[in-house]
Amino acid sequence: MDNEYFRSLSVELLSEAGSYRNYEETDPFPSHKTIIQPLLKNSFYGCVFGLKKDSALYLSNADILISDKGKFRFDLSKECVAGHEYLWNVRGWERGSIIILLKNDVDFSEIFKHTYRPSFSNNPNAGNSLSAIKKCKAEAALGNVAICFPASNGSEWMQIYATGVGWERILQQAEANCQQKEYYL
Repeated sequence: MDNEYFRSLSVELLSEAGSYRNYEETDPFPSHKTIIQPLLKNSFYGCVFGLKKDSALYLSNADILISDKGKFRFDLSKECVAGHEYLWNVRGWERGSIIILLKNDVDFSEIFKHTYRPSFSNNPNAGNSLSAIKKCKAEAALGNVAICFPASNGSEWMQIYATGVGWERILQQAEANCQQKEYYL
């Protein structure tokens, strides 16, 4: 059993002025176009944990979801964000975590320009489906980059998992491009 402790990089997707409190969960957030859509475009896999096939949330998004071993993967040949805002924004564990997997050569510089308050998560399991975190850690160990959107807070923030040179590059890009870096200092 691997007991290595890993702190993921967390970045917030909404500025304080654009706080999720200013939006309805069905609204498009600015981060949908500037962060989530570019991540999905560059991904090789994305999925939602913790949905039930008979739930209203699943039924209203079934056109983009494919059943996959107890979770639902995104049909990446379709638009998976616009028209599906509630799936991304819903909070309070109405769905489990959402993960997006990318190869470790993705440049996050432009994406980080639209993120705020980077920090390291001391408890990455909080607010997330345990199976999603396990998958993120496994993919990072394989040399991929895993992005996790929490079950508890929708698309308010995301956690990033990577290792090695890819991890170092992501940290440098976050330092150079994220906004409000001094927030947690």
